Amino acid sequence: MCKLTTTLCVFLLFLTDVFSQVEYTITGNVKTANGEALPFANILLLKQIDSTLVEGGITQDDGSYKLSGVPGDYLLMASMIGYKPSYSKNFSLNENLTMPSLVLNEELLDEVQIEGTKPLFQQKMDRMIINVENSIISAGSSALEILERSPGVLVNRQNNSISILGKDGVAIMINGKNSYVPVATLIQMLEGMTSDNIVSIELITTPPSNLDAEGNAGFINIILKERTDVGLNGSASLSAGYSNDFLTTNSINFNYRKGKLNLFGNYSYSLNETDQIITVSREYTEDGDSVGNSTYSDRDARQENHNIRTGLDYQLSEKTIMGILLTAYDNRWSMYAENENINTRNSEIESFIYLKNHEINHWKHFGANFNISHDFTDEKSLVFNLDYLYYKDDNPNDYKNSYFDENVVFEADTISRSTKLTPIKTYVGALDYKTSPNEELKIETGLKLTTSNFENDVAVEELINNSWIPDPTLTNKSYLDESIYAGYFSMEYQFSENTGIKAGLRYEFTNSELDTDTQGRVVDREYGEFFPTLYLNHNLNDTLSMNLSYSRRITRPTFNDLAPFVILFDPYTFISGNASLQPALSNSVKYSINYRSSVLSVEYTNEDNTIANFQERLDEETGRLIFEANNLDYTRSLAVSLGFPWRITKWWRTQNNLNYVYQKLRGFYYEDTVELSLGIYFINNINSFKISETWSAELSGFYNSESFFGTAKYDAFYRVDSGISKKFGENGGTLKLTIRDIFDSFEFNGGTNLPEQDLKTQNLFDFSARTFLLTFTFNFGNRKLKSSRNRETGAEAERRRVQEQ
Repeated sequence: MCKLTTTLCVFLLFLTDVFSQVEYTITGNVKTANGEALPFANILLLKQIDSTLVEGGITQDDGSYKLSGVPGDYLLMASMIGYKPSYSKNFSLNENLTMPSLVLNEELLDEVQIEGTKPLFQQKMDRMIINVENSIISAGSSALEILERSPGVLVNRQNNSISILGKDGVAIMINGKNSYVPVATLIQMLEGMTSDNIVSIELITTPPSNLDAEGNAGFINIILKERTDVGLNGSASLSAGYSNDFLTTNSINFNYRKGKLNLFGNYSYSLNETDQIITVSREYTEDGDSVGNSTYSDRDARQENHNIRTGLDYQLSEKTIMGILLTAYDNRWSMYAENENINTRNSEIESFIYLKNHEINHWKHFGANFNISHDFTDEKSLVFNLDYLYYKDDNPNDYKNSYFDENVVFEADTISRSTKLTPIKTYVGALDYKTSPNEELKIETGLKLTTSNFENDVAVEELINNSWIPDPTLTNKSYLDESIYAGYFSMEYQFSENTGIKAGLRYEFTNSELDTDTQGRVVDREYGEFFPTLYLNHNLNDTLSMNLSYSRRITRPTFNDLAPFVILFDPYTFISGNASLQPALSNSVKYSINYRSSVLSVEYTNEDNTIANFQERLDEETGRLIFEANNLDYTRSLAVSLGFPWRITKWWRTQNNLNYVYQKLRGFYYEDTVELSLGIYFINNINSFKISETWSAELSGFYNSESFFGTAKYDAFYRVDSGISKKFGENGGTLKLTIRDIFDSFEFNGGTNLPEQDLKTQNLFDFSARTFLLTFTFNFGNRKLKSSRNRETGAEAERRRVQEQ
């Protein structure tokens, strides 16, 4: 903690020195050629020497603006769609200045294509935005691969978990709408979602009260492409590559807008045949002897994903919009594995087992959404959403185990199989109301009902004398019904031009029942919780602001974690459910300082009953190693994050993100208490190079120090990616070549070491390889600029019309 305090003090002293520089204000106005004030025009402050952007803003209703900067030589540029840009004369800033009016002349628009470049990462008050469509390296990637390269995000493919700044419990949203995707298929769904249909990904670490309280780490909001041009238009992407096998991602999206109707859709297909390596080993003491067991698994894997999404919006009146959205996917993962299991006693080999395993994990999904929005006035609106979601997982496994003695003399074969069939249905109804009694006050309130039912049919059988004999200890069928009733109220008030507050309170009541054929009712819970949120924001000046926030959140056990089930990895290693899991509750406080595009934040989180996935437990009676989700007693986390851009030259800019998390946890191994602590840091660097008007390049890398997964600790890892892009004119498309994981370094290596509990494990999960990928993207259809709608049903309202899953 002493090192952390010293580091934080250095950061604060550095920023204090930066903030203490003298700044002067620049005021003026923008007019049309007729002398009329021009509101909402862009006004940019540029350096004279190289036209580097220093600060930007938009004009007010009367055409006025106000910028600020440190002493130096500058010029101003004003611009707006439909007008020719206008520049001021060069000037020196050494006092507060009032500039002459900037005049914009109208420009005829026909085939206008507007292009802008956003930084890859943008830090906002409550979220980090990853601008996927502007990244060369992201071309042809999946949403999961983008998250793996994102600051503070840790993806564990083996246990289907994603953590942000050391905190587990992430909920996925699509275009601002909760997807309710089962955690068991989370990784597979993101792996099948191509980046070429994604505009940006938002990491929301302090969600407001109008969002579900589920998820300690917050939300990941995936913004999909939605075009707003008139007529028919869209884009397509084709890619092919090689890692240690073939892979491809292809997508197409379209939008048709005419009059009151907007029809849209996209389809993507991906195939990844990258081979995978897994090793699992453990050591323990039995009758005074040191017993060891290790398994090496070489997986010939294949993942094939189809995703489709289509819908329409119809403007019933000037104030009312109705929308319908249909989504579906078919994600099939399969593998043939050859495994070698070795058993030792006092370092001497006792036996071998050679295993052949064929597994299929096939998820299917269909979803439908009906949405209607009505604006009573500019300040009052009502939105109703009704969703139906269906998921089905079919997960069969076939095993052939060949047993050999210590001299590799054959002893016997066993053949077994397991099946797991899991349909899940979810129904959601939500009503949200917004009003603004005056310019300073905004109020939101809403009600929501979510009901889910789930079946989990698991069977394990062994072939004996040509007959399949069930294993009654591993065969079971379970049924879960869950209802969540929620209501919220939030208020945002602007005390002054520079100071505002947003406070909210959410209440959720949960009723969960889980029954099994063998044990009857194993879960019967009813509980209600309040979830307050509070945000304070103060702008010290136009470039410096401070934010303080508090939130309380819940992480409920997933359906699959609660349901009793067993998946065999080898005869001595099992993956199991845990019906005794309890929900986890967390409280977080976050303070951040924003200076221009740089952000420094400090966050403290206290979580009780932390749900830790993929925890290892040794069954002393059978010698089996069991992986299952368990509750920790608590997890305490203190996170410090710094993100800042740096433009080194006119053609080279970087984005840098530094994260440090000090984590302390207490858990249990059977009846024994386990206390651990660790300092974790994450470094992410993105370099963007503009070689010419048509050529650009990227080089990125990240490093993650050793980290906790519950009571397990995994080694540090790193990854480096690069890419180059070539544009072929306005309508010729873009060709991108990327190399991912250049040094083939991205793998998880670690385990659990509890000497007092006589448990030592070591695992390796290598799911990726150095990958070369070539991607071509192009646009088609009408590129004319859409005429703007009335503000009552503007583009932002239409964006809210688009939901998925």
